[in-house]
Amino acid sequence: MVDVIVRCLAFMDGETEVTLGTTSEVNPGGRPAFDDELETPNRVVIVSTVEGKQALQSGVPFTSARVRIWVNHPTEPDKVIVGIG
Repeated sequence: MVDVIVRCLAFMDGETEVTLGTTSEVNPGGRPAFDDELETPNRVVIVSTVEGKQALQSGVPFTSARVRIWVNHPTEPDKVIVGIG
């Protein structure tokens, strides 16, 4: 399992909106903050909280997947978009 950690808006300042989908569906344009090929031996990508609570998940067709992450602020984003593929 590979973890990718993304900073979010501090909880006392509000909530962070997280979107997960195929890159073709969710790509907002611009350069992603993260762009890499990740091993997905269970053929699933999971977005979870820092406490380990699963928030979102998406199946992938192969044992590796290109994952791109866009954020709307470099240190405390309130929007995080995760694109697969």
